[in-house]
Amino acid sequence: MFRIALFSLITALLCAQDSSQLTREGPYYVRTMSAPLTSRVPAQLRIVTRGNVVVRGGKGEQIVYKFVQRVKARSDAEAHRLLGSVNVSAITPPMISMTTLTVIPFAGEQVSNDLEVSVPRQVALAIVMTQQGSAEAYDLDGSAQMIASLGIRCDRIRGSVNGRTGGGEMRLGKIGGSAVCVSGGGSIFIDSVGGSARCETAGGEIVVNEAGGPLLLTNVSGNIEVGRAASTVEAHTGEGVIEVNQAGGAVIADTRGGSIQIGSARGARCESAAGAIRVKNASGPLNVQTMMGSILAELIAGSRLEDSMLSASSGDVTVLIPSRLSLSVMARNDSGANPRIESDFREVPVKSFGFSHPPTLAEGQINGGGPVLRINVAAGIIYLKKLKQ
Repeated sequence: MFRIALFSLITALLCAQDSSQLTREGPYYVRTMSAPLTSRVPAQLRIVTRGNVVVRGGKGEQIVYKFVQRVKARSDAEAHRLLGSVNVSAITPPMISMTTLTVIPFAGEQVSNDLEVSVPRQVALAIVMTQQGSAEAYDLDGSAQMIASLGIRCDRIRGSVNGRTGGGEMRLGKIGGSAVCVSGGGSIFIDSVGGSARCETAGGEIVVNEAGGPLLLTNVSGNIEVGRAASTVEAHTGEGVIEVNQAGGAVIADTRGGSIQIGSARGARCESAAGAIRVKNASGPLNVQTMMGSILAELIAGSRLEDSMLSASSGDVTVLIPSRLSLSVMARNDSGANPRIESDFREVPVKSFGFSHPPTLAEGQINGGGPVLRINVAAGIIYLKKLKQ
């Protein structure tokens, strides 16, 4: 009974050497193996191999694989010796809707291994696990989960993508669902993701052009850039620039060594240890702090600004305030012997207490007052600029 159950797990065992073809292309010998899997199409397909993998959505009703090896050799005999053998199997356990396709080459480092798999549209999840190579997926109706050592590329995936790479670059095109991208040290690029996205890398840069859901972006050492996000954006980098052009929700951003620029957002909480911060066309609550660097905040007329704080330990703070905006201002400058606050608003007069009582203060209500904007500077100048409309 045990042997019968064991044999029932194996739905297809393909003999690689019997189906292989060896051809000559200049100084290279090329061995090609190709076959369809005879088992039923599963809901999930797992691919385990060594080398590069490309998964493509196909119109057929079968899973078809093609494995190509290339090696530079002086004779057929040397090519066969260098290529070695290949173990190919497809296993579908009973009562489990997942097929595992395993293609393991036993060859030296001088041999390149490339596996291409055509996947029917009814496959809901394609899982790729490869060593010593990259992983790619295109034109899938379902989702893709990929683990590769040298990089990941996906495009035209209707479902979600979950990718992890040891240190290679990750590039995602159009993704209908959510995305998770984790790299040990390579850049991450996302053109469009319909849902949320979480990206982590130890180096390189993170660039997201468009996102339909919340973003959580973490970079140990590198820049972060977001084009347009429909929801919230949370960005953290150890040393790098953070730039968010447009966010439909609040932006949380911090860096220990670089500038931060927010094009528009519904609230912002930004911190920089050494770099300037610019928040433009912002509404909602603002909490902006920098240790070394200037702050520039541009407020929107008619927006629902909430109580906010701008604080610079060493740098100027400039606030561009629409003339029709209702706002209460409380500004304090503790800079040295001559703290300065320059205000374009008569409603916000500047009060200086002389050298024996530094700080310089500016308090008042613009258009009858509204949400409170607190501004603190330890070494710099505060500018309250009027935007005429």
